[in-house]
Amino acid sequence: MKKQILTIFAALTVGSVMAQQNPSPSWTISQNAAFTNTSVGIKFMDAVDNNVMWVTGYNGFAPSENHNWFSRTINGGTTFTAGNILPDTNTWVLANLEGVDANTAWVSMYNKASQAQGTIFRTINGGATWSNMNNGNMYTNAAAFTNVVCFFTPSIGIVMGDPVNAEYEIWRTTNGGASWAQIAGANIPNPLAGEFGIVNVYCKQGNSNMWFGTNLGRMYYTNDGGITWNVSTVGTTSSFITDVAFNSPLNGVAYANNGGLLEMFNTTNGGVSWTQITPVPANVGVNDICAVPGSNAFISAGAGTGNQLISYSTNNGLTWTDFGSTGIQYLVADFADNTTGWSGSFSDNAIPSLGGIWKYNGAAFSGTISPTSAFTIPSDLCLSAASATVMPVNSSSGSPVLTYSWSAVPAGVAFATSTSSAPVITFTANNTYTIVCVVTNSVGSNSSSQVITVQACNSPTAAFTVASNPCNNVTFTTSNTSTGAPAPIYSWSSNPSVGVNFLPSPNATNPSVNITTPGSYTLTLIATNASGTAQATQVVTVANCNPVVGFSVPSVACTGAAVTTSNSTTGATTFTWSTVPNTGVFQINAPLNNKTYNFTNPGNYTITLKASNASGTAQAVQTISVDACVGIFENNTLAADLTVFPNPAHEVLNVVLPNSSETYNISLVNVLGSVVFEETTSKGTKENYSINLANKAKGVYFLTVESKNEKLTKKIIVE
Repeated sequence: MKKQILTIFAALTVGSVMAQQNPSPSWTISQNAAFTNTSVGIKFMDAVDNNVMWVTGYNGFAPSENHNWFSRTINGGTTFTAGNILPDTNTWVLANLEGVDANTAWVSMYNKASQAQGTIFRTINGGATWSNMNNGNMYTNAAAFTNVVCFFTPSIGIVMGDPVNAEYEIWRTTNGGASWAQIAGANIPNPLAGEFGIVNVYCKQGNSNMWFGTNLGRMYYTNDGGITWNVSTVGTTSSFITDVAFNSPLNGVAYANNGGLLEMFNTTNGGVSWTQITPVPANVGVNDICAVPGSNAFISAGAGTGNQLISYSTNNGLTWTDFGSTGIQYLVADFADNTTGWSGSFSDNAIPSLGGIWKYNGAAFSGTISPTSAFTIPSDLCLSAASATVMPVNSSSGSPVLTYSWSAVPAGVAFATSTSSAPVITFTANNTYTIVCVVTNSVGSNSSSQVITVQACNSPTAAFTVASNPCNNVTFTTSNTSTGAPAPIYSWSSNPSVGVNFLPSPNATNPSVNITTPGSYTLTLIATNASGTAQATQVVTVANCNPVVGFSVPSVACTGAAVTTSNSTTGATTFTWSTVPNTGVFQINAPLNNKTYNFTNPGNYTITLKASNASGTAQAVQTISVDACVGIFENNTLAADLTVFPNPAHEVLNVVLPNSSETYNISLVNVLGSVVFEETTSKGTKENYSINLANKAKGVYFLTVESKNEKLTKKIIVE
């Protein structure tokens, strides 16, 4: 499984000291992220606006160490406040950072131990505390991996992860991360065999466009805020995409690693197709690329031997101009607008409060960009009085400055100012309306539309029923009887939440529920629509429905005799029997509730019964001692005249043979069936026979005396 890759092309360890750095005249403002360690490199950077910027850091002397250092400025970088996202570094590894505003930021993370799965954390208080916002079902599969969290607006965001069961795992929220719904696999092109996404390799543009790259030279993209996706080819399947940036919904540049060599590509149609840029321009920085909003410019950052530069392109990546810095390892860059941007480097290797971030102070970037119309409005609006209003969120782009023209179909919609960028829109009648925005500049015009349903609304009511006493590990159904207009969206949760799974997702209307551990659980349903939110709870007592296993067998038996178990198990649907040892053991019938055994060898045997049902498996164990206790014929001469003493025996076992002219074979066998003594004798040679036990192990033995017509076996205890 992949890990965070700071760069494919350079070893990003700390290099030069502050005294050797010569910044460009356009990058002379030195700032510091307030990390307390020396030589901290900037790993992720997100410029929210010209005042707010979030970063994370790593140890420049040991890049492979896991840290979750972050820092934030709310005054353009004059001061920073640093901290730790989590108190430990042993559980999660940062995959990416996304700032939303001065107080809100998100990070995606993957599991350090397994190098898989993942979660997302959010802060809403400037980083003072961070909360896990995973809904409990996200990225739990062993094959899962979290790569990116991204927000188009403060409310609408997605989390992108690797394929699970041949479908990319992508989740979407429309309420700021309070709940998440998984994007159906039918809305995402299938991955290639062995394909996966890359941590932090993504780009968003406006409120609806996003792209992410894969390890097999492909670019996934969405034009509707993550609801549906398409994919295009960038280079070949050997082109491991390492970065992507767009300065408009149409124009973008991508980096790829092909066998350790940098490849560059650009697009002019939103990523539908890509053209390779050859040769790779000499002045491009290979570590990072970002777009400059409000212009046609891209910024590249370079670090490592022979690539310590920062440069820009105004022709979609075809050529690059070096700003002229020397001796500075530029790790990452980001711009908030066409005049405000930052680039991350390393802080001083002796004084941690010096350097590490450079702020742009050069001329404003410009350049013409074709206009792109883009805006969002709610899909539903409640008309609870004589009129209702909404204000669109406008993310249209283009350069030079845009002009706007708003209209609606059907008529009857009023715009406060139909030529403003975001006019207040007033509705006075229930209907379904199409709102159109046309944007124009000197390059051309472009239009986009959104549909909104205006209706009389009822505040939601939340209500549901579930099975009163379900079994552990047995899926049960919910019956959601909530009401509301428009139809509410739902979020299900449980307290406690460990071992509780809502299927297919916790945002389903009537999910099935599976709870692994017996106990008492409070299930909560939250119903939300445009008129408000309602909540309902039910307490579910989950019973322990594992089978209760029991059976009995005789404690002793004879070799060759049938032994049948007596099974008293309750609640089981399947049974599995086994014996130890299992040699010389024959099952007379097929696996059933009870078993009949025949033991051919003397010894002690353990019989185990495992019983299962839908809730689980349990087992019971019994032991049986098997003796060789039957003669060849029903002749009582040996039984009457043979004497064996002492029993239990210690060092010597005495055998007194019958007064007979018969030849006898005397053998002593241990419980494993091994012969430890054997000899043939007769009355004429020895009537009283002694067996030396001094070197024999303590335990149970079987003495067999056998003549031509008789055989007798006795159990002997050696102490």
